[in-house]
Amino acid sequence: MWAHEVTLLKEAEATPRTNSNGFPIATEPTERTVFCNKKSVGYAEYFSSQQAGLTASLKVELYKVDYEGELLVVLEGKRYSVLKTYEINDDLIELTLSDLKQQATNVEPQPQPDEPQPSTSS
Repeated sequence: MWAHEVTLLKEAEATPRTNSNGFPIATEPTERTVFCNKKSVGYAEYFSSQQAGLTASLKVELYKVDYEGELLVVLEGKRYSVLKTYEINDDLIELTLSDLKQQATNVEPQPQPDEPQPSTSS
């Protein structure tokens, strides 16, 4: 039934433990690979995400017990962020994903303080 594998990435959590110098001890992010089904995003969902300034790239369907609220996933070598989740039924959850590269390129560059501002008068 499951045709693909997705790696779920959980960011390292802050730990209350400190080293001998009093600095917090960093923990490693965790990753788990689980089985999933890859699905396409419909037109309506794609365009509504565009209006919100995001891009819904694809969806994956997996068992709810496998998902622990991770916000980053890797599928077929590409990193995605989780835009939203949808519980299909008691066993399955659907994650709507956005390509992290597309998110980075959708950001408009901000002018630097020493650059002249474009004039709007004619």
